[in-house]
Amino acid sequence: MSEAKDLVVTEQPVEDIPPPPSRPAPRPPEPDLAERVMLFVELRPWLTATIIFVGLTIVHIVLLNIAGAADGLYVGDKFLFLAGTTPVEIVLLAFLSYSVVLPTLIGHACITAYDSLRPSLMLDDRGYGETRAGIVDSFLWWRFWSGLGCAAILTPPFGDVLRHQIHEEGAAAALLAIWMYVRISITFGLLGATTYYVVALDRRFRAVTAEHLRIDLFDFAPLRPISRYARQVALYLAIFLALVGPAVVQPEAMAQSVAMLALGITLSAFAVIGVMSGARNSIRVAKKTAITELSAYARELWRRAYAGQHIVEAVAVPALGAMIVVRNEIRRVGEWPGGWSVFARFTVLAILALLSWFGGQIVARLLDLLAS
Repeated sequence: MSEAKDLVVTEQPVEDIPPPPSRPAPRPPEPDLAERVMLFVELRPWLTATIIFVGLTIVHIVLLNIAGAADGLYVGDKFLFLAGTTPVEIVLLAFLSYSVVLPTLIGHACITAYDSLRPSLMLDDRGYGETRAGIVDSFLWWRFWSGLGCAAILTPPFGDVLRHQIHEEGAAAALLAIWMYVRISITFGLLGATTYYVVALDRRFRAVTAEHLRIDLFDFAPLRPISRYARQVALYLAIFLALVGPAVVQPEAMAQSVAMLALGITLSAFAVIGVMSGARNSIRVAKKTAITELSAYARELWRRAYAGQHIVEAVAVPALGAMIVVRNEIRRVGEWPGGWSVFARFTVLAILALLSWFGGQIVARLLDLLAS
C-alpha cells in the first residue's frame, strides 16, 4: 500500500523586472540646405523677395563696373540709378525678385481660403486632407517646362530689340549682352512658370468649390473667403504686370508690348474669375434646385386651394403667396461671391497696370497734342 505524501508548495519570491534602458528619442533628420531655403521662402516671402532684389542689384552694379559702363555708383556725372536705362533695369530686377515669391503668395492665399471654407465643405476629414494636399502641390516639373518654353519663344525677339541699347564695344558689350539675355530669359521663364501655377491652382480650387461647397442662399457670409482670395489674386497679379511693364515696353516693339499687356490682363481676369467660378456653379445649382422645388410646391398648393373656378381651401393661399415671394427672392440672389466689388477692384488694378506700361507714352502724346 503506497503512502500518501503531502505536497508542500514553496512560493518563490518574484523578481522585479528591470526597466528598459533609457534611450533618447531618435531625432528627425536635419533638413538640407535646399529644404531650409524653401522653408524660409514659404515663411517669409516678402523678406525673400527683398534679399533677392538686393543681391541682383549688387550683381548688376558689379557687372556694370567690370564692363566699364559705370564707375562705382556713378555713370559719368550722374548717379547710377538715374542714368540712362538703369531705372528700367532696376524695375526688371524687382520684377524678378517678386516673381520668385509670387507662387508662394498666391498659394498661401488659396490655402487660407480653403481652410476658412472648412465648415462649408461637404467633405469628411480624409477627403478634406487629400484635397488640401492637392492644392498645396507645387507643380514643380510642369512649371519648369512651361517656363522653359516661354523663355525659348519670347527671349530672342525682345533680346534683339534691347541689344541695340548697349553702346559699349568689345568684351564689355559681350558681357552686358550676356547679362541682358540672362535677365530676359529668367523674366519670361518666371512668367511662364507663374502662369501655369496660377492656372493649375485655380483649376483645383474651382473643382473643390464646384462639387463640395454647401450653399445657404440667404447667407453668403461663409463664402467671404472666396471673394477675399479673388481680391488678393487680383492685387498680386496687378503688381506682377505693373513691374514687368517698364522693362518690356519698347517704342520699337510697341505692337508686341500691347499684345503682351492684353494677354496678361486677359489671363489675370481668367484667374480672378476662375477663383469664383466654382462657387458660382454651386450657387446656380442651389438656386435651380430651390426654385424647382418651390415651383412644384406652389403648383400643388394652387391645385388644393383652387378647384372648379372657386377657392376651396383658403388656408393654402397665404402659404402659396409666401412661396412665390421666396422664389422671387432666390431668383434675385447674385451668383458671384463678393458681387461686383471684386470686378471693380480688378478694373482699377488693370488701369494702374496699363499706366505702368504706357503711362510715359500717353503723357508724352498728350503734351505733344497740347503743344500743337
